[in-house]
Amino acid sequence: MGKKKVLFVVHQLNIGGVQKAIVTLLDVLDYNKFDVTLFIRKDRLELLPEVNKNVKVIINRDKTHYYRKPYSIWLLFLIKLQSLLKNEEKEKSLRKKISEYIAEEKIKYEKKRYFSSGEEYDAAVSYIQGYTAKLVAEGVNAKRKIVFYHGSMDETHSVHEEIFDKFDSIVGVSGGVEEFLKTCYPKYKDKITSVLNFVDSAEILKKSKEYEVFVPKDKAVLCSCGRMTKVKGFDLATKAAKILKDGGEEFVWYFVGDGPERENIERKIAEYGLESEIVSVGMKANPYPYIKACDIYVQPSYEEACALTIIEAKTLLKPIASTITVGGKCLLADNKDGVLTEISAEGIASGVKKLLRNQDLKRKIINSLREEDWSKDKERYSEEINGLLEKA
Repeated sequence: MGKKKVLFVVHQLNIGGVQKAIVTLLDVLDYNKFDVTLFIRKDRLELLPEVNKNVKVIINRDKTHYYRKPYSIWLLFLIKLQSLLKNEEKEKSLRKKISEYIAEEKIKYEKKRYFSSGEEYDAAVSYIQGYTAKLVAEGVNAKRKIVFYHGSMDETHSVHEEIFDKFDSIVGVSGGVEEFLKTCYPKYKDKITSVLNFVDSAEILKKSKEYEVFVPKDKAVLCSCGRMTKVKGFDLATKAAKILKDGGEEFVWYFVGDGPERENIERKIAEYGLESEIVSVGMKANPYPYIKACDIYVQPSYEEACALTIIEAKTLLKPIASTITVGGKCLLADNKDGVLTEISAEGIASGVKKLLRNQDLKRKIINSLREEDWSKDKERYSEEINGLLEKA
């Protein structure tokens, strides 16, 4: 009996949590059983060199500017008009419409360009929800279809209601996401399951020693890693830093990441006079030396499903202050292996201050993290992922 043909579809392979997770997943597959193809929908490929060499990679390098099509131009004109008229609600509605139109146009192109041959896969996996899942649902010929859900918000509910019946499994990346999905999509609850994200603790420890990070002797070191988008809460972290500084705390806080909000964040750092407290170092392919160097890891997100950075910081035995998101609650027990805070600048500042000033609590958390057994985590993850595909 030959190998089963499996297709994975991702939006892009830039440096980010979902992208790092698919690279890790591809490393635990049994290539004696599976012939694997990875289709990347966008030409953002920072992590491509890390993809397992057994994987056949197909990249959509198309540069079509869908926003230049007549309907897009008309919508852009209307958006500009509503902006001038200060009609924010109508402008927001039109921006949503143009995003949906562009997403649908791209799916039409990819279905015709890459999936019109009729080739059948034993399993097709959309490794993220939303319009990538719609491409797999409607455009790919496969005996079994699986979608992974990496969020704890329901921003494309109408899309999912339209396509979830075409999937055999809907996989949350944590138990918290599984419960969230069952609440949002009760008619699909029998299809919904979860596989907790995995990080290779040995590899993280190795990478954490690849270079040195400056650590001041007389100040606490904090660290936050992530793509600088609104949802990651770097604005909250910046405000929290001002609260801590005004309260007399002395610290250096490394912001490791890049993205559309970086310019705004760095403007706020200057506005608050925090240039000596916050160091924005940009995106790092290997951020682990920064996590290793810190006294406290801070996860300031507005929303998280299962933050890999929290798991990574835990493997490096770092006390963590995390906002009380779905992922935060899933990965941390308050005052046991971390501190959970309100989703606010004041809440984050309070959580950090608690860890800075309560050395007994810090020691208790570090001892708790030392007791965690990561040795069988890869085996567990491998069994669950390969088992999921073997059902095809």
